[in-house]
Amino acid sequence: MNAPMTFDAEDVKDDMEDHNNPLVLTLPIAGCNIRKVLIDGGRSVNVLFYDTFKRMELNDEQMMSSYYNIYGFNGAPMKPLGDIVMQVNAGPMKVDTRFSVVDAPSPYNAIII
Repeated sequence: MNAPMTFDAEDVKDDMEDHNNPLVLTLPIAGCNIRKVLIDGGRSVNVLFYDTFKRMELNDEQMMSSYYNIYGFNGAPMKPLGDIVMQVNAGPMKVDTRFSVVDAPSPYNAIII
């Protein structure tokens, strides 16, 4: 996503002040409301976890081949199962976003940079 997503004081509820929690949202991705999407600008790729991919009723044939490794889930390199481009809706923005699909445990369903 090249367009910035911003929040202002009106978006903060009284019980949300002085927190250091990660930004976790529910976002429409490919027509599915995906909960527990971590927004993490420190990553280098967008990640969709394979169990979420399957719950979205997508099939492996929809993935494109991946020719790279991802580092950081357990410190070892991991080859994605494949990549897929899906539309992400964030407010008025509709952005075609490339995700690397990985088969790894995670408390999140997706990670977006």
